[in-house]
Amino acid sequence: MNPISQELVDETWKEFAGFSPARARKETIKVNKNQPNLLAFMMEFTQDLDQEVQGLAIYMFYVVCRMFQKSSKKSLKRISPEEIIDSYEKTERFIKNLEGAHERFFERIAETQLSGQPYVMKYVVEALMEAPEEEDPVILTEDDVGYLFLLFKTVVDLLDNKLSLALN
Repeated sequence: MNPISQELVDETWKEFAGFSPARARKETIKVNKNQPNLLAFMMEFTQDLDQEVQGLAIYMFYVVCRMFQKSSKKSLKRISPEEIIDSYEKTERFIKNLEGAHERFFERIAETQLSGQPYVMKYVVEALMEAPEEEDPVILTEDDVGYLFLLFKTVVDLLDNKLSLALN
């Protein structure tokens, strides 16, 4: 499976940022219909965050889902709650195993094993790390960044798996 291109990632987030409120609602309804369990996961796991942080996470979630939608001619199969739990736990174990790793070793693992979708994950990391540079930034704590990274790695891995199945 080829990764989603940097060009498609950039085109998608820029396009989504330019949507009118009506168009954005239409796109979010599509995601709600196609991946209700994944949306429920994001809503549930971000509900205790500050409202602005949750808003950013849900916005990024829709952008990431749209990247995957645009990369496939077919709609992706619905992700089950069991798949979400399994992926979340796997991602959590992966991240815990990296705690205390030497920085260069960590960077090497991150480059080779982090995701089958490096450009999508680059978007996620940049959106989480560069938020303070925007006009009206959402301030994220270190804990917020780590937690949202865990959630988005889970989401990206799940969507990548479904995209691989759709393209085969």
